[in-house]
Amino acid sequence: MDELISHVFSSQWRVIFIVTGLLLLLAEWGFRLGLRLHGTSDEARKGQIGTLQGAVLGLLALLLGFTFAMAVQRYDTRRDLVVQEANSIGTTFLRAAFLPEPRHTEVENLLRNYVDVRLEFYEAGNDATKIATTEQSSARIQQQLWSHAVETGKALPTPMTATFVTSLNETIDLDSTRLAAMRNHVPGSVWLLVLLVACCGCWATGYAAGATGKRTAFSQAILPILITVVISILVDFDATRRGLIGVSQQSLVLLKQSISPLQPTP
Repeated sequence: MDELISHVFSSQWRVIFIVTGLLLLLAEWGFRLGLRLHGTSDEARKGQIGTLQGAVLGLLALLLGFTFAMAVQRYDTRRDLVVQEANSIGTTFLRAAFLPEPRHTEVENLLRNYVDVRLEFYEAGNDATKIATTEQSSARIQQQLWSHAVETGKALPTPMTATFVTSLNETIDLDSTRLAAMRNHVPGSVWLLVLLVACCGCWATGYAAGATGKRTAFSQAILPILITVVISILVDFDATRRGLIGVSQQSLVLLKQSISPLQPTP
């Protein structure tokens, strides 16, 4: 169930169409039910409706704020890990200079290829085949780099070699850390709770409007649309491979440029 809900909320456009339509229908349904109360002298009941409406909308605001904090925290973690991975690869590249030839040149070339593969992985979008291919390429390059580190450590056990092994180990660990961060989304149960309270809020707002006999654009259209916009932005923050708010890979792009071999001047 949790996976199904997460799948529904994994697409921003799917959220916009489904949630907007659902909230508009509930607001209209609440308005039509509220019309039955219009014209009666039951002021106490009308007051209870207003209290219920305020409580539900207040709870919705609290839940949206809570969900926003969760989504943004995950987004910030993914963004920071890009910088950490780029710094780690760059440090490993610099420390490769302590390795003897031809291992030094081979490791540098492998690291250049590794940066290219990492960029391809994060630019693969939702292409499952390309994602799997780049994951395999990353694992293969990591194995080759670690083989160089092990062989160098055995042949040349110096403090400089140890620093290279340490930075390479951190680079490999950050790969797993970034993958875990990409798969760490807002739980589906949280999205379900937000949607449930939003539905109750729009229904209560429509019901309160019907009880007064006055249909307003805010209760019937603007509020459902605003709620949908906020939810869709939260979904965008939580997404890892789609949407308008993506995690910039600029740190890796700059690293690729800085470690590229110098072109001979004509």
